[in-house]
Amino acid sequence: MASSSSNPDDYVEYAEGLNTRKSYGIYKRAAKIMPGGASSHGQCFPVFDPYPLTFERGKGARIWDADENEYLDFILAMGPLIHGHAHPALVKAVQEQAEKGTMFAVLHSKEVDLAEKVVEMTKLDMVRFSNSGAEATQTAIRLARGYTGKKKIIKFEGAYHGGHDYVLVGSGGNGPPTSLFKIPSSWGIPEETLANTLLVRWNDFNALEKTVKRHANEIAAIITEPVLMNLGTVLPEEGFLQTIQELCNANDIVFILDEVISGFRLARGGAQEYFNVKADVATYAKALGGGFPISAIAGKKEIFENLVPGKVFHAGTYNANPLCVAASFASLTELDRPGTYQKFTKLGNMLQEGLERAVEDTHTTAIVQGVGPGGCQLYFTNLKKIRNFRDSLTCDASKYMKMHKKLLKRGVYFHPQQNEHLFICTQHTESDVEECVAAVRAVLREL
Repeated sequence: MASSSSNPDDYVEYAEGLNTRKSYGIYKRAAKIMPGGASSHGQCFPVFDPYPLTFERGKGARIWDADENEYLDFILAMGPLIHGHAHPALVKAVQEQAEKGTMFAVLHSKEVDLAEKVVEMTKLDMVRFSNSGAEATQTAIRLARGYTGKKKIIKFEGAYHGGHDYVLVGSGGNGPPTSLFKIPSSWGIPEETLANTLLVRWNDFNALEKTVKRHANEIAAIITEPVLMNLGTVLPEEGFLQTIQELCNANDIVFILDEVISGFRLARGGAQEYFNVKADVATYAKALGGGFPISAIAGKKEIFENLVPGKVFHAGTYNANPLCVAASFASLTELDRPGTYQKFTKLGNMLQEGLERAVEDTHTTAIVQGVGPGGCQLYFTNLKKIRNFRDSLTCDASKYMKMHKKLLKRGVYFHPQQNEHLFICTQHTESDVEECVAAVRAVLREL
């Protein structure tokens, strides 16, 4: 078997002056037997150019790659690691459960404990568990269709709701930027599959109202993220989420709020508490598991009473796996510690304001957008504000990739793509944020 420390002669640096030889060797092995050299499109080239780094361990807010380079982590596995890496409470909970059993595929008491905890925190009536955010949003759409008897859904350009067919449109993929808005984001999706998916521009009140008026008798659901966190951080205009809720209430449409990223992060009750809205159905995943694969779909009892055998189908052998349930209960318990969300808000604001000062101090043509406890993103753009997907396409993604690589040399790990998001965790400190801001300021001066 090949060693992970292979030292290929054709080694290519990931970033100038940074030794990533072992990462490169591991990637070369992976590329021979794994399409793209990874198990997710989000983990391979061209997202990571020219190849992904390989990470071997993490502790708290820091990670180490295969070459023992150390970084302050502001990606946090794309958001799940709300308590950082290898948090003792989560590790202990999983170890204790592993000794009792790793799999039952039937109801277990900890699952009910977790369900009660989720219902209490979200103020929703009922909940079901699955394994990923994509599974949760897919079930939410099916449930809405089953409940209303209607077929169409509205989604917003640039919003990401997982890798299933009905929502893989209007968020990039095939063709030039001018053709991204109504073509599938993947090969293999028949056009007829998307016939019931209506695209609307985010933050466009007029277009939303016109679309609902035109198709009200056909629309089963409007699905949206509360903040478009797969475009960096694109916030809703004041009243936009409330308008969605009102249109749904008035037209027998299910309001699905995709809280896969925002849930339990923006506030104890997620984005619904933060923005003062009430979804009919909400989906959760990343912070829910604290790094373990679990998701939830929660909502109103009158809708969820249809999620039973003989009506709307929802099943999965690994749903509510005991190890993931134990980790999730520990994650939510840690979030309930006094002062957690105050700390998130303080650190999130500190990061955003620090990056804004760095931009200003270096006379960089860029802006920073954030949502307090949810983190933020820096955009290289002439615009004063990113309001939607089309605005985000005008930003300088190549310059952001250059910043990402220069930050690595300074021990700070940002995502290489500008449309991603900077996250904070309970293990970040004020000094970590100061170190990050200082590194960004130095890199912006170079750029």
